[in-house]
Amino acid sequence: MKTYKLKINGEIYEAKVVEYTDEYAKVNVNGTDYKITFQEDDTRQVPKLASQEKAVPMAPTLTSGFEAGTGELRAPIPGVIHDIKVKEGDKVTKGQTLLLLEAMKMETEIASPVDGVIKEIKIKERELVQEGDLMILIKGDQVKPAPAPKPAAKPAAAPAPTAPTVTETVMYAPLPGLVVDVFVEVGQQLNIDDRVLVLEAMKMESDIYSTLKGRVKKVYVKKGDSIQEGEPLVEVEG
Repeated sequence: MKTYKLKINGEIYEAKVVEYTDEYAKVNVNGTDYKITFQEDDTRQVPKLASQEKAVPMAPTLTSGFEAGTGELRAPIPGVIHDIKVKEGDKVTKGQTLLLLEAMKMETEIASPVDGVIKEIKIKERELVQEGDLMILIKGDQVKPAPAPKPAAKPAAAPAPTAPTVTETVMYAPLPGLVVDVFVEVGQQLNIDDRVLVLEAMKMESDIYSTLKGRVKKVYVKKGDSIQEGEPLVEVEG
């Protein structure tokens, strides 16, 4: 797991998420594990971001996940896009808040690492993102192209033959959560971006869309299942 450095009231903390389920999270802070239990709601209905009455606690501002050579701003942590503060074509300054990312019941401000212009926004509000996902492209004088790589030395021996490309046939869970509903069945023709299921995670419902194309061979989950990140969801055949 990635380690995050946080500065709270002048003190430096190193934290990482060790384990996460729909009921609790285990977080390691400066070498000590803490178990965080989520308080159950009075009803089964999952609250929607647009109608939340209580403010979500704010976490420290983050500017990590920026690749200067490409202008790519990537998600520093997994979470749900709560609010996008800019639009394409906007001029931004270093430290300006670009969006709010909700994770583990906290909103994290994602700030611009440089002065520049918003070239392209790759995400939308309420979208689920994983660590490293591309969110925003920034252009400007401070976005310097990455130096061209030096040519590799010519090998003394001929390279080994390249292995044939393997077509992906199984779709895996992008995060842990509770399966609220399933929209596919065996024998159904599945296309890329078809809705596969609804997953409840971090007290929010997220639509999970297909990354595969083909006829459904096997469905690994059903409504009410609790799943972990990386578990198989659907298998297809060409």
